[in-house]
Amino acid sequence: MLSFWSTAASAQAFPYIEPPPLVRFTGALHPLEDKSRGGLLTLTVSIKDTKWIFRIAKVEKLTGGDASGWRLLQDLFPPQLRFVGPAELLRPLQDPEVAGKRLIIEGRLYTGDRMFYITSVEESAEKPQQTKPEGLL
Repeated sequence: MLSFWSTAASAQAFPYIEPPPLVRFTGALHPLEDKSRGGLLTLTVSIKDTKWIFRIAKVEKLTGGDASGWRLLQDLFPPQLRFVGPAELLRPLQDPEVAGKRLIIEGRLYTGDRMFYITSVEESAEKPQQTKPEGLL
């Protein structure tokens, strides 16, 4: 009986903490000097010493609670995000040749820290359909 109570007590003392959501962004990186918005939501992103404007066409929340991907971005004010992750994934995102290419970038979004831990990057062969952010436009 004592074992049951200690297990129940420890379960209440340590609530389940949900990991940061896995998010997929579809969009393009543009030079910081390019301030034109083009109708898409934008973020200022930094990758080590490189800064870009990230024009987002689509946000998909792949795990976690009920909030949509667009709703997660509302928590980022000002709209700035730091991309971190393995060097082999970050290096191509720092190359000036990536500017304007449609990318699909997945990772864990830490909104409180304004950090996006990248787990995969691929170039998109087709132009993404822009999804309208719920409650933003």
